[in-house]
Amino acid sequence: MGRKILFITTDQQRYDSLGCNGGTIARTPVADRLAAAGLNYHRAHNQNTVCMPARATMLTGQYVRTHGVVANGVPLPVDAPSVAAYLHEKAGYRTALIGKAHFEPAFDLKGRWFENRMAREGSTGPYRGFERMELAMHSPIGGWHYSLWLQQHYPEEINGFAPLLSARGGGDTGAPEVTYNPISREHYHTDWVA
Repeated sequence: MGRKILFITTDQQRYDSLGCNGGTIARTPVADRLAAAGLNYHRAHNQNTVCMPARATMLTGQYVRTHGVVANGVPLPVDAPSVAAYLHEKAGYRTALIGKAHFEPAFDLKGRWFENRMAREGSTGPYRGFERMELAMHSPIGGWHYSLWLQQHYPEEINGFAPLLSARGGGDTGAPEVTYNPISREHYHTDWVA
């Protein structure tokens, strides 16, 4: 069996918020174990502190000025290069994106952008070089794969998302947009990822 690549990203997280990078406030045992067993870049620099430009850079391998996603709300061009497509086509990797893609504007309840209507149309790809995409966002509204699955199987837990864009504090630290997650752990990663 060939090499495997598991590329994990988090949203709006400082380098030192993980225990493996010296963080002492949050408990991050899973990320710490993954870092110990894999690669943990200590001198990597993000190309943009805003999530859409940063994600577009990770997918394309291009600088922000090249791919053009200069801010949230600016979609990545559909014909933009994709590291996932390269790995799939040139090196024979199986490719999937599970979680938050956000290569296209997310506040799109009408489904103008394909990424935002994939789950409602019953599609899991292929798209942007990924053979399969099962999407989740930080809101139950919008119709992504995980929120639709949660609504169908565990509707009583649909309000477990942190309040988006509220700046309301919560959790152990009182940090903005943090909450205690009432969703049972066994519902985090069950059959919604087929």
